[in-house]
Formats: sequence, C-alpha cells, structure tokens
Amino acid sequence: MSTSETDSKPARATTSGTGDVPAQSQSFSSARRYGGWIRFAVNLSLLLWILYVVNGIAFRNPGRLDFTEEKVHSLSPETRALLGLVTEEIRVVYPYYVQLNNSEQMAHNRALRRSIDLLKIYSSEQPLIRVVEVNALVEASRWELVRKDYDLAARQFNRLVFCSGPGNGLRQTVMPDDVAIFEANPASPSAPMEITSFRAEAAMTEAIKRLVHRKRLKCYFTQGHGEFQLGGASPMMALKHDLDASGFEVAPLQLPQVRRIPDDCDLLVIASPEKAFTQTDLDAVEGYLSGGGKLFVALGVRRSKLESVLEKWGIEVLEGRVRTRITFLEAETDRSWVVCKSANSFHPVTAPLVAGVDSVRPDVGVLFLEPRPLKAVGAPFQLVSDVLLSTGGSDKVERYYLVGGLSSGGGVSEKARSDFTLAVATRQQKLERPPENWEPLATRLVVLGSASLLLDRQNQVGGFLGGSHRELVMNSVNWLVDREELVSEGGARPRERKLNLAGNPSLNLFIFWASVAIFPGIFLLLGGFVYFLRRS
Repeated sequence: MSTSETDSKPARATTSGTGDVPAQSQSFSSARRYGGWIRFAVNLSLLLWILYVVNGIAFRNPGRLDFTEEKVHSLSPETRALLGLVTEEIRVVYPYYVQLNNSEQMAHNRALRRSIDLLKIYSSEQPLIRVVEVNALVEASRWELVRKDYDLAARQFNRLVFCSGPGNGLRQTVMPDDVAIFEANPASPSAPMEITSFRAEAAMTEAIKRLVHRKRLKCYFTQGHGEFQLGGASPMMALKHDLDASGFEVAPLQLPQVRRIPDDCDLLVIASPEKAFTQTDLDAVEGYLSGGGKLFVALGVRRSKLESVLEKWGIEVLEGRVRTRITFLEAETDRSWVVCKSANSFHPVTAPLVAGVDSVRPDVGVLFLEPRPLKAVGAPFQLVSDVLLSTGGSDKVERYYLVGGLSSGGGVSEKARSDFTLAVATRQQKLERPPENWEPLATRLVVLGSASLLLDRQNQVGGFLGGSHRELVMNSVNWLVDREELVSEGGARPRERKLNLAGNPSLNLFIFWASVAIFPGIFLLLGGFVYFLRRS
C-alpha cells in the first residue's frame, strides 16, 4: 500500500466522520422544534381549559365583585331578599322593534338594553329568572313563535314582559318610561332622546314582587273619621302604589257603616283620624286586635278616642304636640317639623335604617309634622312595646317642647327640654318556656306620632317620598304581617345608584390615564420583558 493510499484512508474516514455531525445536529434541532410545538400545544390547551373552568365557576357563582363606591354593579339588599323568595321560573320576554330614524324608539331601546344587562345580575343571583330576546323586525318567524308561546299581541314590543305560573298566565309589564326618564333635545328634535334618570331596578323588582306575592293580602284603610282619603286624587298615591307592589290589595273601609272589621283583613291602617270614634267602632278595633289582628296607626293632630284602645295594647298617647326650637347666633326659630335623632338599632323595623351608624345619633332622616308624643306601657297577653323612634333629647341648637300639654316624666313647663318618643311597636314576647295551655297571640301594632310621612309631598322632605320615610313605613307594614324577610334597607323601592363622572374630576383623570397610558404601558412592558427573556 502506498503512502498516499495509506494517508488517504484516515482522511476519508475523518471526512466521513465530520460529515455525519451536521446530520446529527439537524436531527436534534428538529426534535427540539417539534418538542417545543408539542409543549406549546399542551400549555395552550391547559390554559384554555383553566380559562373555561374559571369562567364556568364565575358564571355559575352568584357572587360579584363591585369596586365602585356607589355600588352601581350591585343589587340592593331588598332586591336580593326578594330574589330569595322566587320559587318558580320567571321568563322575561323582550321583543324589540327599532327604526333608525325614530329617536324615541332608539332611546327606549337603549334604556331597555341597560335593563337587560341589569337582569343578567338578577339571573346570576337567581337562576330561575331567564331572559328571552327577539328582534320583531328581523326575526319575523321567531317573533311569531314567541307571540304564540307567551300570548303576546302583534304590537306588544319595546317592553319587558315578566311571565310566570302555569301557561305563563301570570304576568307583569315594564314599559320604557318605567325604567328611565327621557328628555328630548330641543336643539335637535331628530336626535335620540337623552336618559336623564335610570331606575330599572326599582321597576323590575316591583314586577317580580307582584309575581311572588300573587296571593294578595287584604289591607283596609278606615274611613269616616276624617282620615286621609284613598279615592280620587289621593294624597297617598305613592304609598298605595308600594302596597300594591308588595302584594297588598288596598281597599277603603267605612267603619261607621259596617261596624266590624272584615274577616279577610290582613292589615288595618288608620291614617290621621280627626273625628271621634264611636264606641261601636272602638269595640270593632278592640275585637280585631284580640283575634290576632295587625294594626298600623298614624295619629292625627286631634284626639279621636282611639287612644283608649291603644293604651290597652301597650301604647299610651300623651297630651300635646311636639315642636322644635332652633337657636342660631342668638336668634330663635320655631319649627313644626321634628327630626328623629334616635332609633332602635335592634328592632327589625328600624335596625336596617341605622345599620353601620352610631345608634345614639343615627342619621335616619325621619321627619314628623307636629307629632304627638307616645309612651310604651305594659300590656296584657305578655305583650312587649318597643320604642322605634325618638327625638333623642335636646342640644344647644335644637330643643323640643310640647304645645298644649306637659312633657312626659313630670310636670315641667311646655318649653322644657325632653326626649319624646314618636314611634312605638308592640308584639307578643316569645317565651322560652311557655306555660301549659299557652296560646300565642299574633297581634302586632305600630303607632306613629304623626301621619305626615304617609303623604306624597314630592317637593318636601317630610313626605313619603323623602328621607327614610318610605323605608320606615314599608318596613313597618312588612313586619306587621310577619314578612320580616322583606324588611331591609331600601324598603319598598331600591335606591337609584349612579356613577357621577361630571362631579368627580379625579375619577375622570384616572379613567383617561388608565386607558391611554397605564394599561397600554403594562402590555408594552410585558412584551419587552418576554423579548429580552427569549434573547437571553
């Protein structure tokens, strides 16, 4: 073998060995690439599965996180309590028909759309509430089916129809004007109307409440003694509306004519009597209470002999009327409006109104017009009388005195400082060890020193629509008829909560920078971090 041949063999071997290295490297690179794709696919699948599970849990979980100070994305306590009473499915049908050149329909559709978004929170709290939407203009065939299923008329669109019961026979309708207040633009009548106030929760909660309380409770308002009237342009229309929404059938009762309380009376209301009750009328009220009746009394200015019956049942009505004297900068002013500064923080009627507030001086916002002072006294049948509201005593600025009577507690002058009781509730005490043959008595009473807060008085703070008056009255009514699950802050109508951006410049500034700089900057930083991490 020649030297050249001998030298060439190792060279060829070496060359051949060197040539195999790129092949092995290429194969290893492909394995890494395919392995990376597999890991990416697995990680992506796991991520999608986690998102699916988290969203499923979030969708089925009724809890919601609301970080707004006004709680605009939360339901009121009264609405939550009502949703807990829903035991059968409620279908909310929303058929809509919107013409683009119709400013009124466009505004109505915008308000009803917001209502549907709010209903989704209802559904998360109570899955028995379902929403059915149909476009009557585009989905003509489906609209015909929906009309047939829910027995709707051809032009019954642009509204919310709440249906329940066998064959969807029970229903309540919520119109656009019920969920919002609209205002046209005078400068451009063709432009869509503006929504100046959104009150959908109140309207929809009342509709559901009527379906839940379809077994109506009979509520009689006595007449014939100068009481507030129910017929015609009644000054108690707001109260009557809320009683109807809460499942009551309101009716007047001419007590001097019938001379007895009907057997179907679930609640008897005596609102500001000015004339004396006859003995027959007093016996009828006394017999109704002895049989476990529920009585709500808002006293008038004059005595009507009803006070004798109330005293037998644990509530004494003292002589005179309470007034307020304001002293400011050495000047004194007399006022007929009296504010309650002290409320019972334990009784179911007033406890929700002072929740989270100092019970000594709660800001309950209840005003009475020259109320008559009350006193909780002993009563038979193991009845207990609880003070609900009082003036809370006088201070350097405000002091309370009696007109036409003596201050309670002992013969002091009419203008002496005092703490006057203005609302009292009576119920039977629950005995831990009742004696043998013990028969519990269902009688309950609530007496207010004045009937001023039953009147509408829309432009005054002392009426039913002002302060905490609605909550106090409706809480009293629900407590009287043993529906304490409806006694809550918010009373008969949930408060309207809205986020005021115009009056909050710091919030406006935060929203601007969050959308323009903060969130985009976070994503840019994350992108840069991932880029340099891969480069390294």
